[in-house]
Amino acid sequence: MDKETRTYYIKLVKFLADTLGRNYEIVLHDVSEDGTNIAEIANNHISKRTINSPLTGFAIEMIKNKIYLERDYITHYKTSTKNSQITSGSTFFIKKDEKLEGLLCINHDTSSFKKISDEILSLGNIYDNSYEHLEQDSKEYINFDLEKIVEDITSINIDNFKNKNLKPKEKQKIIANLYKKGIFNIKGTIPKVAELLNISEPSVYRHLQKIK
Repeated sequence: MDKETRTYYIKLVKFLADTLGRNYEIVLHDVSEDGTNIAEIANNHISKRTINSPLTGFAIEMIKNKIYLERDYITHYKTSTKNSQITSGSTFFIKKDEKLEGLLCINHDTSSFKKISDEILSLGNIYDNSYEHLEQDSKEYINFDLEKIVEDITSINIDNFKNKNLKPKEKQKIIANLYKKGIFNIKGTIPKVAELLNISEPSVYRHLQKIK
């Protein structure tokens, strides 16, 4: 994303936050060859994320699977924050000539409204199951820990290989799996992977070169 586009969408984030109110978290992800990072975030009290927080596993999979080539946006998928709070998420793909440059995400915290509606419905012994109709196959879990994100996406239990004397072929297989799942789209992933596998950063790059 070039500087002009980035500046434009940062202003849009602030505009949407002021317009929609504090129950809407607005997040701008900048996608580049160096990785993806949060360029701007407003109303982050909902997820507790910051500029330095990593991309979610759900977003990584969307980028890896190139969903943006099929759709301009996706709406109303279920999002779970770190404290297990359920919100409704929507993502707009920022593209230029079919190349993904960024993600504009909106997470709507409806917990206060749901609490009120549940109390009202309970008076008539009526139960609301509207949350069950959110896209069940589209769930975003907002984590701050890269290790947890790796586990969520790859189903790899990090404790199974962390601090163990793995053979080079085993490390190559793990890195290949992480690459396949799009983990390396997260900015700053390579140093963390090197630490987890107890190898140098250049070693990770060499493994990636073999895969590519």
